[in-house]
Amino acid sequence: MSEKIKIKSIGLFTEGIIDYAGLFPPAELDLRTAFSNYMKYLSENNSIILSGFICPVKLLPELEIICNEISEFSFPVRISLILSGGKDEITFKENFISDLKIRENFIKGKSPFIRADHFEYKIPESIVMEDDKELFLDLFRFISQNSGNGSDSKFNFFAETPLTGDWKRNIKTATDLIEEHNEKYHDTGFKLRTGGVTAAAIPSAEQIAFAVRHCLNRNLQMKFTAGLHHPFRHFDNGINAKMHGFINVFSAGIIAKRHNISDHELIKLIEDENADNFNFTDSGFTWGGYEIENEDIHFARQTFVKSYGSCSFDEPVEDLKKLNLIN
Repeated sequence: MSEKIKIKSIGLFTEGIIDYAGLFPPAELDLRTAFSNYMKYLSENNSIILSGFICPVKLLPELEIICNEISEFSFPVRISLILSGGKDEITFKENFISDLKIRENFIKGKSPFIRADHFEYKIPESIVMEDDKELFLDLFRFISQNSGNGSDSKFNFFAETPLTGDWKRNIKTATDLIEEHNEKYHDTGFKLRTGGVTAAAIPSAEQIAFAVRHCLNRNLQMKFTAGLHHPFRHFDNGINAKMHGFINVFSAGIIAKRHNISDHELIKLIEDENADNFNFTDSGFTWGGYEIENEDIHFARQTFVKSYGSCSFDEPVEDLKKLNLIN
């Protein structure tokens, strides 16, 4: 049973916020160790903070062997699958059909406690470079139709576009066309990369704010990945650069969902390194004069800013404890 979070608003803020990505850098654990960690975290006091286990589709046969060794699942296990993808449309589609078969073989006969209905992928480079509306829509449509998604969606997808080159165009094009796609299929959100193992992999606060604004205006759900190990923006000696905080990024989404906040203020929020400026209480939280009630936190987390992938679960939890936000 999960430990009670000390302040109700931070409980709603952090519920299911972390998708455990122990397989990925900088942790880069082997599958058995990473999945063992995930199962352990599910049984611990602060499991309320945990959401899915991020796993490449190609590792599902190995994961099946590990799962078959577990006699009984005591907690729901949600696997978020990373598609094999491809640099061009043809390769992507071929790999996608193969990925679906691998996923189907894995899930067949499994415990109802195990779900694998969330997918994440990078839009092929060739499609992004072409900047052709019909290529984007054809890819999104191919994914939905071949996974059996229609008006009643079975699977959920999160598409990522690069932040290199003309990043404003890339974000605008992807979010515009996901919105158009969702008019029929209602199954695709936007995935934003928020960091990495090098300084060059860290997007600017302007880029994050731009993506948040476009997803909000298009009613798209968002997921984030990489770089958000700690609650607040800070300087990291290891990569000699400032890294973003998950409280900053999710506060930006939650406040933007509730208030008419300017882009300038969004950037200021994302860059705020002072934890004292974020005040969590029983009934909500405040930042910079913006007040958010618990109901608004819950609504934004359910409908807009969903979760972020992190190769560490212990670091975020320990930081929250040090800040006296959780027990």
